[in-house]
Amino acid sequence: MRRVALILGVAAALSGCMEGATAVGGGAGGRTGGGQGPEARKLSSGMSPAQAEGVFGLDAGYERNPANWDEACISYAYDGGTRYVHAVYRNDRLVRATDGHGAICTYGDAL
Repeated sequence: MRRVALILGVAAALSGCMEGATAVGGGAGGRTGGGQGPEARKLSSGMSPAQAEGVFGLDAGYERNPANWDEACISYAYDGGTRYVHAVYRNDRLVRATDGHGAICTYGDAL
């Protein structure tokens, strides 16, 4: 019984870690990169855009998802402005972030 509880606990912990590891989906562009590296890990699930600006400074790009107006992707530049963190927000709360992107995020492909 203890072994089952331990396995379930480890599985739950790992599934929580994987939430941010998924690439920015929903047609967001700039797909070069897209892992959850050290820059994306500076942001925490549930953060507001204002809190993320406190970490990275002003955003470099903002686009609302045309298929879901409650969702937006905000790009934050780092590495001298050559790489971007893509932060996806729903109702102004961070749901996932990935870094290593070579361009700002866009939903242009989703149209």
